[in-house]
Amino acid sequence: MKRRTVWVLAGIGVLVGIVQPHRLWCSADPVLDREASGRLLGSLSCPASPSIDERLGELATDRVYALRGYRHVRAPMERGETLGHILASAGVSPPESAAFCEALRPVFDPRRARDGDPYEVLVGPEGRIRQFRYEVNPAEVYEARLSGDAWTVERLDIPVERRREAVSGRLAGSLYASIVAAGADADLVMSFIELFRWDVDFAKEAQEDDEFRVVYERLYAQGRPFGNGRILAASYRDSEEEHVALYYKSRRADGYYDLKGQNLKKSFLKSPLKFSHISSGFSLARRHPILDVVRPHRGVDYAAPAGTPVRSVADGRIEEAGWKGGAGINVTIGHALGYESFYNHLASLPKGMRRGRVVRQGDLIGYVGSTGLSTGPHLDFRIRRAGAWVNPLKEKFLASDPVPAAEAQAYREWARAWQDRLDAIAPPAAVVARR
Repeated sequence: MKRRTVWVLAGIGVLVGIVQPHRLWCSADPVLDREASGRLLGSLSCPASPSIDERLGELATDRVYALRGYRHVRAPMERGETLGHILASAGVSPPESAAFCEALRPVFDPRRARDGDPYEVLVGPEGRIRQFRYEVNPAEVYEARLSGDAWTVERLDIPVERRREAVSGRLAGSLYASIVAAGADADLVMSFIELFRWDVDFAKEAQEDDEFRVVYERLYAQGRPFGNGRILAASYRDSEEEHVALYYKSRRADGYYDLKGQNLKKSFLKSPLKFSHISSGFSLARRHPILDVVRPHRGVDYAAPAGTPVRSVADGRIEEAGWKGGAGINVTIGHALGYESFYNHLASLPKGMRRGRVVRQGDLIGYVGSTGLSTGPHLDFRIRRAGAWVNPLKEKFLASDPVPAAEAQAYREWARAWQDRLDAIAPPAAVVARR
């Protein structure tokens, strides 16, 4: 049941009440404790937003609409609802609804409607949509108005404010859960992992008490947060070293660099999976779990749920894609400098995966499975250089261009200032001395 704002007029006075029907509309009088009463009536005694004047203005407007035969609906989208559903509930005929959705499509695709998004629709007495407003988020708002016999649809220009915020903490459990517990959302966690994907294999290297610090932009519109901007600075400190990423932009540079000005972006990713753990490493003498013979295992096994996306670790061209004996469904990619990468035991391949196709670093190339000689869902990942197998976890790959030499000194001074700021963001426990 949707929550509605209900207005009650009594005599010459106005009693304004905000009720939750599933709690208050019952045969017996509701009994509220002091805390509940404060929550219910607090907006009446405080000039909060929206104010009493605004509420009365809405009331008056709705009353005028009702007297003129208009239907005015304000509510959030519910689970399973579509734009067609809410228009039908507002008394719009199917042909009118279809024509309106078609008029919206060039500016706002109705299929983007999601549960929880607030909308407002005004329908005239003849069943025509006069006004429509839809909010994807506080910064993305669409309005449509009837002008003559056609609708004018536009996206409103909502100012966006970028506020600098920070989170920090220590690992206690998974990296994902630890960063979320520190106050981040899922998008920030993924951005943090992507930032260090060339240098840190979180599946192998993340340990209890490792420290993380992030300074980032939080986006606000209409006074409400709605997402994240760019990570400005971040660090990940384990028992051996500290990884630092700083966003730097000049006329000749744009990207993330470490404290010395080296580009974080490398020619190869550290891992083909975002979330997993290593179940078997590179070895020249490993007992095969199915064949029960000792033989080399020239790759790294990443245990992960079936269906986990697998990405290409570098730019390249597909050399093989399909069934390959004991390797099951395989993708083999050729890269620059004589490198090849192998992805074995995949469950399936995305459409278009075929020999000769060019892929970019990070592109989806398959899904974790258990095809071929495999005892369970995992990815057998291998790298070969100039025909010789190498350990993917120990191979050193080339980085992209560093900060230009002419800017190096100024950059290092700027980076030291950022390092001090990161050090000042103490994790919840005691501050750890800078190494």
